[in-house]
Amino acid sequence: MTLIDFPGHLAAVLFTQGCPWKCRYCQNPSLRQVNTDEAVKWEDIETFLRDRVGYLEGIVISGGEPTVHKSLPDLLRWIRDFGYKTAIHTNGFYYDKIKSIIHSKLVDYIAMDVKGSPRSYDAITHCNNSCLPVSRSIRYIISSGIEYEFRTTWHPALLTEKDLVHTMKALSSAGGERYYLQNFRSEGVEDSELVTSKTVLPEEAVEIGKQLFPVFGTR
Repeated sequence: MTLIDFPGHLAAVLFTQGCPWKCRYCQNPSLRQVNTDEAVKWEDIETFLRDRVGYLEGIVISGGEPTVHKSLPDLLRWIRDFGYKTAIHTNGFYYDKIKSIIHSKLVDYIAMDVKGSPRSYDAITHCNNSCLPVSRSIRYIISSGIEYEFRTTWHPALLTEKDLVHTMKALSSAGGERYYLQNFRSEGVEDSELVTSKTVLPEEAVEIGKQLFPVFGTR
């Protein structure tokens, strides 16, 4: 249950399995693989949704990476048939899938992680050329008219303050209006180097963010 993941709506989050990236600060590393033992029975999900019609307003699909699944559009249609609004959390890697579900009006809100500047992407994601489709997704989301947010998780071992500011300025120049700067949290993270270090969001970057974006916040 959440009031944060789908702004303005009381919602629940469904986590999908599978993600092509291996971000060191990932809080759900167990969901990178598909068909793990953590899977919830489909019947239990259906019961959960039916029992909360009229109480919950929205359902958020997170992960893992939801757009890795070809069946995502069918899942969104099924959820919407209950009367729920839908949102997805995505890394933006699967541009064609994001474009398709927005164009088909299957989603009401998109929260997209922006890992950093283009030069820092592959080092964070451990995936070659990962920033290329991400750039296309950013541009399309901004131009689509859908409600959205971009957010960046910051850890100084992965992203310098200079790169963070460059990332924010690039998003603002592209027309991005809603952005959140997230401090690293160690819950679920497997990387021992990151877990043992404490981080504080850089004050200068926070002040710059306030100036760049009409809607800006820290988490």
